[in-house]
Amino acid sequence: MRKPPLPAQRVLTVSTFLMVILSIGLLAQFGRVVQLKLAPPKQLATHAGRHHSRIAYHARRSDIVDRRGRLLASSQLATRLFADPSLIENLPIFCQVVGDLINVAPSTLKAAIQKRIDRRYVALAHELDKSALGQLKDLKLRGLGTQRWVKRLYPHGPRAGQLLGSVGFDASGLEGVEFAFNRDLVGRTGSLTYTRDVRGRPLNLQYESYDPPSDGAEIRLTIDLVIQSIAEEQLAISCKTFDAPHGQLVVMNPRNGHVLAMANYPPFDPKTLGKSTPKQWRNRCITDVFEPGSTFKPFVWAKAIDLNVIQPEQLFDCTDSGIWRSSKGRRIRDVRGHGKLTGEQVLIKSSNIGMAQIGLLLGPDRLYHAVETFGMGQSTASSLPGESAGMVNPKRQWNHYSLTSIPMGQEIAATPLQLVRAFSGIANDGIMPATVIRIRQSTDDLIYQHTLNPATAKQVRQVLRRVVQEGTGWRANSKHYPIFGKTGTAQIADPEGGGYMEDKYISSFIAGSPLEIPQIVVGCFVHRPDKQKGYYGGTVAAPVVRRVIEKTLMYLGYPPQEQHVLASTN
Repeated sequence: MRKPPLPAQRVLTVSTFLMVILSIGLLAQFGRVVQLKLAPPKQLATHAGRHHSRIAYHARRSDIVDRRGRLLASSQLATRLFADPSLIENLPIFCQVVGDLINVAPSTLKAAIQKRIDRRYVALAHELDKSALGQLKDLKLRGLGTQRWVKRLYPHGPRAGQLLGSVGFDASGLEGVEFAFNRDLVGRTGSLTYTRDVRGRPLNLQYESYDPPSDGAEIRLTIDLVIQSIAEEQLAISCKTFDAPHGQLVVMNPRNGHVLAMANYPPFDPKTLGKSTPKQWRNRCITDVFEPGSTFKPFVWAKAIDLNVIQPEQLFDCTDSGIWRSSKGRRIRDVRGHGKLTGEQVLIKSSNIGMAQIGLLLGPDRLYHAVETFGMGQSTASSLPGESAGMVNPKRQWNHYSLTSIPMGQEIAATPLQLVRAFSGIANDGIMPATVIRIRQSTDDLIYQHTLNPATAKQVRQVLRRVVQEGTGWRANSKHYPIFGKTGTAQIADPEGGGYMEDKYISSFIAGSPLEIPQIVVGCFVHRPDKQKGYYGGTVAAPVVRRVIEKTLMYLGYPPQEQHVLASTN
């Protein structure tokens, strides 16, 4: 018997009720999806993450080049070999097969793996050649893996090694330029995120999930590779000749502060960082400070002339005996008795007595101003790590001893770079340039410091020219270029007992050339030469500077200017 049809009103009510239930269910499902998307439970998030993978694409660490674009440091991809002990099925066979291919004794490999048996990563070879890599891949040994890494190359070996610095295992800069400009060199790592199935196969690769890497920026230094080579070679000759354990040499363009060479002896190869000590890789041109001795005299003398405290022809009693007592009883010696000297002769003869008298005439305020004006006690802002600001005691601590010591380069400490930069203030007509290690597009942020009036700077250069022609720097006198400079033979302060170490000296010479419009300033500092072979700055350092100046100016294209060289009686 057929049922009578439902009334239309009942059909409509049931349909509406079903639609409401269905809508509520859909809304609940949608809300749950949103909840899981925005704030998934911890267990679910972990489980879901197992099905997503991210591949990192490392940017290439960029190159370091010299001022002319010649390569100083570069990068290339290399392959490491490692073992996962948990996956190795037969350790003796594994070690025999792998050892034969990488030329390592199986017993050595076995010992290395057993020592780290509880780890998932045991390094076996730092770098594989292509042949060994291909053979190992064909073996398909369980527990054997490879890892790509960026190898840092230094095509010129130890050349400028302390300046360039080195990188660590992760290719990050650790020292020198590599550290100073690490952020620019490394670039930005890229990535690709994708979904994978239960077997680990990639699914749903989308271009939108790929973030490409961005390589680092090339670093162009002010260093010139040829001038750097000249500096290192000539410095090494002097250090070996006089049995000196170490030395430094800096070449600067006084017009713009560009450091053209920064040499250290003994040299350091960045590739040997792991086998080296801080004494070997430290850039002593910027880290080590010492009392400059007589190389500091030109700065005090120049400021006394500039402030009209002394006159070039003014007479100073430097005594026939070479011994002078100050008004407060301090005894100061010269190498020999000079009698009365003019202001110019005080600098030419490098008289300690004359400089002490000039210090007393200047007084504490003007002497401190001279020290500060030439950048002592201040970093040169080279951007290099570990740079020292030197040492200048606060003026309130100065006394009579200070006023008679500082003018002859004692009771003050500076780095080789500070002294060369200060001398550039004389070479550049009284304007001391900022120190520049890296060439940039903009130079607006560089700061130049006024040290002397231009006329005074030219006058000082003329007197320093006479130091080379007829004074203590005569061994720096060149037949080809007019060189002006100042020697220094500084005793080394005893850090433990106070006073100075017996028979330990720093032999130095700072000079510029040509005379009228100087193009380079060179400072050479040789530490602890054998006293029996020679230790005066004029003997140990001056010839080095002369050769560096001659070779550098010839390389830069400045034609020789025939000079009349006289034999000195010094």
